[in-house]
Amino acid sequence: MYQNILVPLDGSRNAEVALKEAIELGKKFAAELFIASIVNEQQFVAYGSMAAPAQFYSDMRDRSQQILNEAEADAKAAGLKVTTILANGMPKRAIAEELPEKYDIDLIVMGKSGVDALSRIMLGSTTSYVVRHSMTKVLVVNDEADDTEDNTTEVE
Repeated sequence: MYQNILVPLDGSRNAEVALKEAIELGKKFAAELFIASIVNEQQFVAYGSMAAPAQFYSDMRDRSQQILNEAEADAKAAGLKVTTILANGMPKRAIAEELPEKYDIDLIVMGKSGVDALSRIMLGSTTSYVVRHSMTKVLVVNDEADDTEDNTTEVE
């Protein structure tokens, strides 16, 4: 049913739970996982980091690469084929439009919210944007600690 599953990661607990769900789906469908971390260029402006942009950018890329390395190890340990993607840009557009088209993604699995509350307030929820704009199926996974009974919502 699914051959190419995209999992965007930002280091949040919800993203970790989404990765676990994607790994299980990948095993069930013998799918390849495309694990992505997008360095958000908008954060340079949002956090007023123009004083030391090179160091801030380098730190963001290093953290994103660390997230990818850990996720890749988990997926490979589960026996899955994995492609990691470290990209620059606007995460919303990259996840909803650019990466699915480039990698022929047929399912996006993501957490309902990420680590960046300030950006969410200022710029809007990435998950909400992806659900509204993606032409690919989207599975939104709640943190297991959530009080809701149903921890997943699939939107087409």
